[in-house]
Amino acid sequence: MRVDHENRAIVCSVGDLVYESTYRRIGVERGDGFRRMWIGQDIHTRRADLRTGEDPNYRAEVHVVHRTAVRGWDVTVTGRIDGLSVDRENQRVSIEEVKSIHFDLELEALFRSDKLQRHLYQLLLYSFFLSAQPDFAGFEFVPQLVLIDLLSGDTKLVDAEFDRDTVSGTLLASIELLVDQIESAGALREAKKSFAESLPFPYEALRPFQPEMIDAVAHAVRERETLLVSAPTGVGKTIAALFPAVRESLRLGKKLFFLTSKTLQQDAAVKALDLLNDGSFRVLCIRAKQKMCAHTEMICHEDFCPYAARYSDKMNRSGLLTRIVTEMSYFDPDITFEMAKSTEVCPFEVSLELIEQADVVVCDYNYIFDPYVGLKAYQQDSDYGDCVLIVDEAHNLVDRGRGYYSPELHEEQFDRIRNHLRGRSCWIEGWEDLLELLREQLHHLAESIDEDSGARQALCEPDRELFVEQRAEWERIVLGYIAWKIENRIVEEDDPLVDFYFKLVKFTNLLSEDGEELAHLIERTPEGLKLKIFCKDPSRFLGRIFDSAHATIAQSATLEPFDFYRKTLGFPSDRTVELSLPSPFPRENRKIVVVSEIDTTYKQRANYYDLIATTVADIAEAHTGNFLALFPSYAFLREVSDRMPPLQKKITVQRSDMTDYERNAVLQILRDRPERGNLILAVSGGMYAEGVDYQGDMLSGVVVVGPALPQVSFEQELLKRYYDDQYGAGFEFAYLIPGMTRVVQSAGRVIRSERDVGVIALLCRRFTQESYTRYFPADWYDQSPRELVSKKAATEIRAFFEAKSTPQLRIVF
Repeated sequence: MRVDHENRAIVCSVGDLVYESTYRRIGVERGDGFRRMWIGQDIHTRRADLRTGEDPNYRAEVHVVHRTAVRGWDVTVTGRIDGLSVDRENQRVSIEEVKSIHFDLELEALFRSDKLQRHLYQLLLYSFFLSAQPDFAGFEFVPQLVLIDLLSGDTKLVDAEFDRDTVSGTLLASIELLVDQIESAGALREAKKSFAESLPFPYEALRPFQPEMIDAVAHAVRERETLLVSAPTGVGKTIAALFPAVRESLRLGKKLFFLTSKTLQQDAAVKALDLLNDGSFRVLCIRAKQKMCAHTEMICHEDFCPYAARYSDKMNRSGLLTRIVTEMSYFDPDITFEMAKSTEVCPFEVSLELIEQADVVVCDYNYIFDPYVGLKAYQQDSDYGDCVLIVDEAHNLVDRGRGYYSPELHEEQFDRIRNHLRGRSCWIEGWEDLLELLREQLHHLAESIDEDSGARQALCEPDRELFVEQRAEWERIVLGYIAWKIENRIVEEDDPLVDFYFKLVKFTNLLSEDGEELAHLIERTPEGLKLKIFCKDPSRFLGRIFDSAHATIAQSATLEPFDFYRKTLGFPSDRTVELSLPSPFPRENRKIVVVSEIDTTYKQRANYYDLIATTVADIAEAHTGNFLALFPSYAFLREVSDRMPPLQKKITVQRSDMTDYERNAVLQILRDRPERGNLILAVSGGMYAEGVDYQGDMLSGVVVVGPALPQVSFEQELLKRYYDDQYGAGFEFAYLIPGMTRVVQSAGRVIRSERDVGVIALLCRRFTQESYTRYFPADWYDQSPRELVSKKAATEIRAFFEAKSTPQLRIVF
């Protein structure tokens, strides 16, 4: 829906009038979930083909527009009729609305529900819109609801009686209700606009370079620009982005999204927003579904979860949404969880309901950029025009974006499905043949792997028609299977058949896309064959969102070179501007050393494990503060940690399988440091290397072991070849820039305020080579990066700290 308050114009859909107050039913196999599946589309297509063969006047998917004026508002209502037949000879107009449902599970409930009346109202509105056209004056209108069973294809027809005067009155009442809501929202918007005009900066003084960033962000939102901000740690990017973005978004009536890749970044945003908000605007933080589940098992279906059962009825009866909105300006996920749980409705679904009510939404990247997790209200029409996006730590979106468009199918899933179904009394016909066809396809594609040369992967060309057929057949199987589970009250959090189905849908949908940025790979793994679509470049897909958004602010301490991110993230070329800010902190509070006698290249690193362990230990013992040593991979980390000599510091080693509790416990260890401090051994690019604000004396130094280039692999080499072909910069785009981005991010952990003192130690000879040092921040050195090279790093670091009288010490390795 589009509302132009200045010109008093409304553009809405029939659905906005018909379904404006309904809550959805929870369960993918129910209602709208079915119609989002491909089988629902197939049913509509087959119905259109059938009717076209029967009636030469029949047309499918006919768009209609109705215009009227109500209380000084120009209202345009748009809709799409599923089927229309105009018999001019007999002056008869037949209108069809097709709904696909599961007869056994839904038909009886539909006839008892308000939803049937809404479907019929939709039909009658289409009839009314057409009857208002001069061409149809005097025509008889025959509206008919067509219900089609998703499994059998059986049809049930429901006639609707069309009385023009009655429908006209009902339509007027619907539009007046909509206008009431819009005018109330408009009055609230004006109040928020007034608040925005006087919104003060929450601190007494601005940090150096914050004024420049605040002005640039405000200008970007006002002028519909995309702003790329590269600002080092200490500028205060979060508040410098949120303060002007909140102010301008409230002025313009836009919804602001603060998007992050890590929960810690969300916490920082919520704290900043709390400083700005006196209750005049609404803030929502969306927590992951797993953490918002109130049931003992996460089974999102109304027949299996008491918090999903009768969700719509309980929401309407309880008035929960109204209570949350009127009682809180910050929709705290903890409070939302408890209020939803006490009402026995799904807390996660309630948090999604609150999106429409919120002015600012803090959430993970997924809710905007993931094509399957993203918010349907925006994705459905690919329209983000009412949204202002702040993409925090935007350098992380490159890999995340590739992942969104890189679905996989594993042969081992076939065996899990076979074992799962053979142990059940469920009679489902055809699944074994379908699995065998898929297995044959994978083995046929695997013939292209040159195993004699030791290869495990190869490019391939999957049979697209086969996968389209498989998608349709598996949907029919899944529908019947879920009906059987409901009938037999079988509750399972993990179901290999349902999980496989969704993976197949994602794979098949993307398989229809063409482009050099997508590669199809077959791989032989210890668990069996794996078929994957590998997205080398997500810019085409992400670019659609950035192009549609009202404005975008992409920020990071490592968003340079800007050209790399312009190209890999797809920012609109005609309205993207850049801002690069220097560090605001005194350079004399930081010491950077490069240890060039160490070689961390893949071929040589094994020869230096002992020296690396000794060097890290010596640097860490040079001061009593906490030190963080970062490695390119867990394997590298283990090799060095096994060789660490005895230290006076407590050594903690990051593991890939650490729980949230264990990860947070490490941060607490740094806060409560012992007399001689801690040494944390972790991986570059992980949570301890990015996104953590090590406040006070939590960290005295960081040691970065090697440039952290991505490991050489078949996929990375495909990236290298692709970017060579596209931009002549394959090694830079595939390896060098991602690796050096991690280095600079890691270095930024040390100096977090103007009072902090710390050390950054870079261990590898490559940190002396121009191809690497050109990605060093300019404020790391005076004349040349060579001045950072140290032959006695631990001695220099000890002397540096001894020369400093302040108790706040930080070192980066």
